[in-house]
Amino acid sequence: MPWLIERWLSGPVWIRIVSLVVITILLTLAAWFFVIHPQHSLTQQLVTGNQQANQKQTELRRKIWEIKSLEKSLLSISAPIFSVSQLVGQSNGQLLKWQPEEKQGVLEMLIPWEMLPIFFTRLAEYRVVSSHSFTITTQGEWLKLVLTMEFADEP
Repeated sequence: MPWLIERWLSGPVWIRIVSLVVITILLTLAAWFFVIHPQHSLTQQLVTGNQQANQKQTELRRKIWEIKSLEKSLLSISAPIFSVSQLVGQSNGQLLKWQPEEKQGVLEMLIPWEMLPIFFTRLAEYRVVSSHSFTITTQGEWLKLVLTMEFADEP
């Protein structure tokens, strides 16, 4: 091996230049095929995948916006207007006291025990009632319900 290196170093200059150019070209091609080209194609695949993901995300955002606008319009159409007499009447109850205030109200009523789940289901249908607290006590064969409601700002 040392003999080849000595022969190369002591040989003509043009052989050294040509061999250095050939070695440089071979190293450049090897780097291109084994390092640069795979990284470049991986980058292209990632860019394409990112563009597709962005298109899907944009489409999903558009669909979500459509659903929200449709939901708002359906809520405004289908939400019943809050009426204490209708709520008590639908649950076969008896109104004892209704004390409305600006942002809240207190409802006392007698209700048959089997109608209690239906009462709370109907109460949940009203958009205007944002939260409530209640106490239930027995009153003979009926249940006495004291319900404190807070009203939402929207009509």
